Amino acid sequence: MDEVDTDALDRAVRWLVYQHFKETGAPPPLDRLSRLAERPAAQVRASLRRLADAHALALEEGTDRIWMAHPFSAVATGYRAVTRERSYHANCAWDALAIPALLGLDARIHAAHPVTRDALQLEIRGGELQPTLSVIHFLVPRRRFWDDIGFT
Repeated sequence: MDEVDTDALDRAVRWLVYQHFKETGAPPPLDRLSRLAERPAAQVRASLRRLADAHALALEEGTDRIWMAHPFSAVATGYRAVTRERSYHANCAWDALAIPALLGLDARIHAAHPVTRDALQLEIRGGELQPTLSVIHFLVPRRRFWDDIGFT
């Protein structure tokens, strides 16, 4: 039987997930991730579950589909980071700012005010948030984010 170094597999799977998000703006489906990792789907599925348990990513409830790999979101959320090459869904305003920082790219952040739905835009240029009058407010303390990561 093939002995699996789960730590190495988890690191590789996590890296592949982030690379796929970077290159496509979306997470890889399990079959693609399995091919990229050159491992059986069952091993990759187990790796995704370990990564989710460690809060390294989030899976859609009851599935092996990647929902979030912070700061990336697999679904439209109302927060987008738009670079010259592509658009990325973010989980929140904080994550929308993190995407260009992670990628080392300039970006425009598109969001909507959570109450009024007025359009908000922020700009990252040369790694710096450009002057703005906008304020980001966190309703949930950081230590409680994973209590309900979909709400946070």
